Amino acid sequence: MGWATLEGKAVPAVPTPLSLDLRRRIVHACEQAELSQPEIAELFQVHRKTVEKYWHLARTGQPLAPKPHRGGPCRRLAGHEQHLRTLVAAQPDATLARLAEQLSARHGVAASVSLLSRTLRQLGLPRKKRA
Repeated sequence: MGWATLEGKAVPAVPTPLSLDLRRRIVHACEQAELSQPEIAELFQVHRKTVEKYWHLARTGQPLAPKPHRGGPCRRLAGHEQHLRTLVAAQPDATLARLAEQLSARHGVAASVSLLSRTLRQLGLPRKKRA
């Protein structure tokens, strides 16, 4: 996971869900109606839209608990790793564009140069070119 800088502090680039306890405290503060939503957001150090979202969920009877992680998109080249290994072994100095063409022609899998580059790096395959 990457890191970003927020107000001079390193924070995860992908935010984690707020705890259920914090969500309940935000909703409780909204129910008390002593503070405005922007003031509640400032109090709990969250965005105003976050307060609005949790208040809406509570008013409509929906659960406040964070939804489970759905996972990322399926890897397009999943299941074709061995084909890539074979192509690279046969032509270790082939360009990424050439590997993409061969993968498409032989196996009907369309892959961009950047996708091939990431996949080869993940598979630990060398990308050295002959001089």
